[in-house]
Amino acid sequence: MNVIKEILTPEPPDIGGYSARYRNLALIMSLGMFASTFAQTQVLGMYPFKFLLMDKMNQDANGVALFILLSTMPWNLKIIAGIICDGLPLFGSRRRYYLLLSTLLSGLLWLAIALAPPKFAPLVVMVTIMNIALVFVSTVAGGLLVEGGQTYLATGRLSAWRVVAMNVANFGIPLGAFIWTGSLTFTALAAALPLFAVCGLTFFHYREERVVRVDPRVWTGIRDQFKIAASSRVVWAAAGLLFLVQFAPGFSTPLTFYQKKTLGFSNSDIGILTLADSFTGIGGAFLYGYFCRRFTLRPLLYGSILFTGLISLLYLGYNDFWSALAIEPTYTFAYALVQMPLYDLAARATPKGSEALGYSIIISVWNWGLSLSDVIGSALYENWNFSFKQLVWVNAATTLLVLVAVPFLPKLLVDRREEDPAIS
Repeated sequence: MNVIKEILTPEPPDIGGYSARYRNLALIMSLGMFASTFAQTQVLGMYPFKFLLMDKMNQDANGVALFILLSTMPWNLKIIAGIICDGLPLFGSRRRYYLLLSTLLSGLLWLAIALAPPKFAPLVVMVTIMNIALVFVSTVAGGLLVEGGQTYLATGRLSAWRVVAMNVANFGIPLGAFIWTGSLTFTALAAALPLFAVCGLTFFHYREERVVRVDPRVWTGIRDQFKIAASSRVVWAAAGLLFLVQFAPGFSTPLTFYQKKTLGFSNSDIGILTLADSFTGIGGAFLYGYFCRRFTLRPLLYGSILFTGLISLLYLGYNDFWSALAIEPTYTFAYALVQMPLYDLAARATPKGSEALGYSIIISVWNWGLSLSDVIGSALYENWNFSFKQLVWVNAATTLLVLVAVPFLPKLLVDRREEDPAIS
């Protein structure tokens, strides 16, 4: 309800075009967040690329997991895009021309990918470059949110629009499964259209004051932030725990093989399952607001890791479409809920004065854990002949082992509730 209230809050009075400029910025920021999320290979492109690699290119689980790891690598290095946009103005602009070029390039690359022959090496190179462009779209949209929020005293409203835009974009996951027809043509068109729309809106409706030269203070601040974040034991303690939780051998790619090769699910079946997951995942995240005000973070972390390990055992009963329709949404709801303490830990561990950089370091380590988890799980599935259900047991057991690391987390992070003052 708070998000809805923020979205519906009346705009400031229209004084000298103030309201019009705010509307333009809010629209471009929101669409930028939507487009850069929707067009990702792990959102709209998740199932089309998996189906292409499996069905057309005859890749095994190792090949699919390696493709995902390599092509999504730019998202682990998002902080570099922020440094470039802030420190190196393009044609006198820190936002406008970066957004114009990155949306145009990523849209064109999507179309080129659809026309390219299905060969592993060229495809992974093109998709990686496309993801680099998308990272810049996402980074610039985040910069617009911060700058616009501070200028127009609207950080709450713009943050609310960001949440709405990204949640809507995640419905691209089931959409990708539904529109797959054996080629990437419809996927590419669906991904490129919102990117071109953002490009057009930016060209006609967004202007910013010209930056004549690079401000050397930007680079000094970046250097100081690196020192603070890199020397923080708290940052690396949190990053280490998140990496270990995500590093447990995963079964994301093996699940797709199990669904199609063993259970005979159609692409539409998989689309229905991911659509149900999208709805329940949003609901699980909201419940954390209740728990974080009533418990300190330490028991929430214990519960999160314990529940993450145990809830995955639901997949032992994954035997047909109807059991899948019960298990997947239940798992997604619970998983969204139990991941929230980990996000909470990441936010608490970020040092003041280095918020963007410190948080990016922690989330990048998290993403590395997720990527390697899928690669290791796929290797066990293909090379060591683990069955899907054996892999479920391995995932649960290795996740539960991480419980031994929680006692070593700093007290100032985990021994207080959401609204308690920090422990010194």
